[in-house]
Amino acid sequence: MSKHKLGIIGCGWIAPFHVQALNRLSDRVEVVWVADPVIERAENIAGTLTGGDVAVLTDYRGGLERVDAVSILVPHHLHQPITLAALRAGCHVLLEKPFALTLEEADDMIAEAEAQDKTLMIALPHRYRKSTQAFKRIVDSGDYGRLFMLDAFMDENNREYVTGGWFVKKATLGGGVFFSASAHMLDVMLWIAGAVQSVAMVGARAGLPMEGEDTAISVIKFVNGVVGTTRHTWFSPKPHRWYTMRAYCERAVITLTVHPLGNLAMEGVKCAWTSQVTVAEAGAGDRVLLESDEGLDLTEEVRHFFDCVDSGAQPQTDGYVARQLMKVALDAYRGAEIAGAN
Repeated sequence: MSKHKLGIIGCGWIAPFHVQALNRLSDRVEVVWVADPVIERAENIAGTLTGGDVAVLTDYRGGLERVDAVSILVPHHLHQPITLAALRAGCHVLLEKPFALTLEEADDMIAEAEAQDKTLMIALPHRYRKSTQAFKRIVDSGDYGRLFMLDAFMDENNREYVTGGWFVKKATLGGGVFFSASAHMLDVMLWIAGAVQSVAMVGARAGLPMEGEDTAISVIKFVNGVVGTTRHTWFSPKPHRWYTMRAYCERAVITLTVHPLGNLAMEGVKCAWTSQVTVAEAGAGDRVLLESDEGLDLTEEVRHFFDCVDSGAQPQTDGYVARQLMKVALDAYRGAEIAGAN
């Protein structure tokens, strides 16, 4: 099987994580070019790729005919136009979350991918992580009884990172922290508990210079009767655990924690991590079921993308899954606007 030829569109903070995965999958993919309006950013990313000369572009449109797939890693308001251009040029697309700014934009991209018979996958990395998959298997096993509640918390200090530009404007970010990043929790929760019956959220502007909320809490009722909560702040003065998800079952609480050991916002892909799954039963202390140094590793996510391209299978996080996540967030925003809660 010949290697896929890939272009990378956007060379910001998340790009090195994709490069790390692509370098590990060099037997399956050749990165032909990287594109960014700021040429220095593109040159920096090109220099970290292994396996041959990588062209540097300031306009991705000049390279679409030379590749069969693209990774789109750009600000949120650019997702729809760039995705449509790539699909129409005959490229498969791996698109960073969130999917789009509106459901209409999402529907346009889904329809175009189907019309072109191309793979469209949205990068929602947590369900592809080994520790998250282990967490889900343990919950699904029924060994600790029926699941009745999920609680998730992302505790982040982004004061040095969220300082200006597209990230602080609703029109380009899509909203606030709940729309932009709480999908990291919501995707896993919907993956485990299924369809959402109702959702409500409240938000606060705790201190970051952004138009949308930097702190948000949501309450969810799932169709199957499970209830859930998310809590998320980008303004934590001292994060305790970056990502924690707890599954409350009849006989035990199962906890997944994922935590950077350094400054994630500033260190990026070089940051070391620890991940853990524990179980706590009545009358007993916590037992560690899994412990690893797995962090924000996108290798399995990117591998899944190419598996789907090769087989024609639908990605786990296809347009319909990502659209469902968007609808949950947008429904919550509408309710909060009516109630004056955000």
